[in-house]
Amino acid sequence: MDHQANAHGDHDVHLPDPSIWPLVVGVAALFLGAALIYWSRVDDQTFAGPLLGAAIVSTLIAVFGWAYEDGQMRKKAAEGGHGQAKPTRYTQVVTFALAEGKLQQARESGIIHDLESSDNQLRDLDGFQDLRIIVSPAATGPSQVLVETTWSDREGLATYEETRQTMLDIIARHTDEVVPGTVQVFDMEVIRDTKDVTFRFGTGAAFTVIAGLMLGGFMIGAGLNLFASESTGTGGGAPQPTVPANPFRVVATDNRFDKKEIVAGPNAEITITLVNNGRAKHNIHFLTQKGGQTLAPGAEGEIIDGGGTTTTLTFTTPGPGEYYFLCDLHPDQMFGTFRVVEGGPTGTGEAPAAPSGGTPAAGGMTG
Repeated sequence: MDHQANAHGDHDVHLPDPSIWPLVVGVAALFLGAALIYWSRVDDQTFAGPLLGAAIVSTLIAVFGWAYEDGQMRKKAAEGGHGQAKPTRYTQVVTFALAEGKLQQARESGIIHDLESSDNQLRDLDGFQDLRIIVSPAATGPSQVLVETTWSDREGLATYEETRQTMLDIIARHTDEVVPGTVQVFDMEVIRDTKDVTFRFGTGAAFTVIAGLMLGGFMIGAGLNLFASESTGTGGGAPQPTVPANPFRVVATDNRFDKKEIVAGPNAEITITLVNNGRAKHNIHFLTQKGGQTLAPGAEGEIIDGGGTTTTLTFTTPGPGEYYFLCDLHPDQMFGTFRVVEGGPTGTGEAPAAPSGGTPAAGGMTG
């Protein structure tokens, strides 16, 4: 039996304290995954940017917090493993009896009320840790009251006793409520202490920390997103002339076109350029209407791979009207309206080169 006891005594068992940081990391990882999925499929930073920023900031803070907390727990375990005693604490206990019929008055505006209110002043004193007030109500006769203050060291207790804010001073101001000769004071050293005065996270504190981290991350992500938008929109220095976009250049991603409407002139040859920036295969196909026939010879583009692959299709537009275009592989997500109007652009849609020293022509989109 002695051998088994020694064997078990040679092994330290380190059980970690409850921690909020694994929960924060898990929530941040969930937000990070959602942001990456949204960004990859929708290709839009409006929502994904702030969400991604919240997830990254929360993850970094949680990782550092978790690492610090683990180090503190290891230190605590090491100190316990080397047999180091816990710091000695001290307590002062004051007991007295309330006169019969005075309990309600004492709670509302009398001695017990003042004892409870003294907690704020006590917290300003070095070494103060805890205040407890215990009342034993009596149906008849005096009610017993016990007041206990806890201190981290003897010096703190001694300093407290030199002030004019002790429990005895408060009791002395309510002699009409206290039974004469019942006041007793005990200054004691705590031998075995099971009272926990350390801070622990509750459910409310946990959700408050998570919400604060997420909100801060959202604000950082939104700010970076706004900064990126402003940087893209303003190049600094002299304003640059606006170059009209090619109305016949269509960019496909997974799974959408960058245009919901394409406008062209009637009875003219046009060249549509499709750029596939997605990962899946796509094409563009012009129809007389949704579910209709191919609009004209050459109006059905070939299916191309992603990664920036480009293809063109050239056909002659019909008379004015509204028609339809789609991706044959993703008809429910990738579609739009093809409008043919008088004066609409024709040819390749590229703006002609500007004359030397001039600005690009705004309406020169004819081939």
